[in-house]
Amino acid sequence: MRFEDLLQSISQKELPGEKAHAPYLKYRRFFETADKAQAREAAVGIHLFEKNQQFYFYLIERSTYDGQHSGQMAFPGGKLDPTDPHLEFTARRESEEELGIEQQQGTTAKQLTEVWIPVSGFVVTPFVILHDQEPTLQINHREVAHVEMIKLIDLLDEQSIQLRDIPLPNNQLLEKHPCFILNERIVWGATALMLNELRLLLQPF
Repeated sequence: MRFEDLLQSISQKELPGEKAHAPYLKYRRFFETADKAQAREAAVGIHLFEKNQQFYFYLIERSTYDGQHSGQMAFPGGKLDPTDPHLEFTARRESEEELGIEQQQGTTAKQLTEVWIPVSGFVVTPFVILHDQEPTLQINHREVAHVEMIKLIDLLDEQSIQLRDIPLPNNQLLEKHPCFILNERIVWGATALMLNELRLLLQPF
């Protein structure tokens, strides 16, 4: 598939939305009382690019800190700042701050379904951004511990979806929870919801 074909495939399809999110919501039962009406807005960038006739995207491992998402695999992104004109700007600004991907780089192909994250009180909007070549990264190690370059074909492989026991910050265990195993890393939670919508959006690839 060419870059142009991927852009057309993503941009023209309807979003699967809640259908894509449903299998990955088990964790929410621990936070049923969280008030979505008080949620803060945030955005992430899903950066797709071609290299050696393969399509890839980035996942980051967040640095260790005193918070719910410490050390988790995620997309680059963050909260909407008061000076941000819109959420796509937020996704691009945060991608530049965390990975050095310049804000003007890439073509925005799709805005995915927003994801409510009750544990941290954010509603996150993902943006799929296509690049015709591999971006040059400058990693901000204060926020990003590690960057994984994931083959898109691995995301589309049904074997990447597995059930795993996931330890929670409150010393509880999330047993047999669906997640993605990508580059031997466990990807779950809000990022898994976003990945599954992207996966369904790209079928058949």
